[in-house]
Amino acid sequence: MEEILRKLQKDASGHKHKAVRDACVCACETLESQKGSTKISPSQLRERCLLPLQMALESKNAKLGQTALSGMQKFLCDDRFMGGVGLEVEVLEKQLLSQMLEAIRVTPSLHEDLQVEVMKVLLCITYSPNFDINGDSILRIAQVCIETYMSSCHQRSINTAVRATLSQILGDLTLQLRHRQE
Repeated sequence: MEEILRKLQKDASGHKHKAVRDACVCACETLESQKGSTKISPSQLRERCLLPLQMALESKNAKLGQTALSGMQKFLCDDRFMGGVGLEVEVLEKQLLSQMLEAIRVTPSLHEDLQVEVMKVLLCITYSPNFDINGDSILRIAQVCIETYMSSCHQRSINTAVRATLSQILGDLTLQLRHRQE
């Protein structure tokens, strides 16, 4: 994760992206402090590390957005961001899924290529063992997909990506439910 944050910090040159650079520095410092005795909750750690990624997406800069989405995919594989067994149950807004969806809420206004990448991130979320996918989470993911579809109704590649994402997510959910029933 640190590598992505450093790359994002380097790519966020110029006065216009100073806030992204500052957020990257803060996130890297927080990750570094986690190695010592100072520890913060997984939700606080996610919040600090997702902020620069979210800001990069919101910048509408394609290069920063691409790096941010790569970071989000790595984020899903990093155990430091997952709640441990025995920890208190997190409120909905502080759960990993909620924080990820908040970070990508800008999706409908992104460039076409980045929207397709967000669909890949949503698939990664769905298939990640770190998420307990249930009806509510499927609906929240579908809402991002539908908003993206509606905002890009004239762009065929986005529409195809959104339909494929929803189809794959719903197909997998159906398969899981069928296995549970058996």
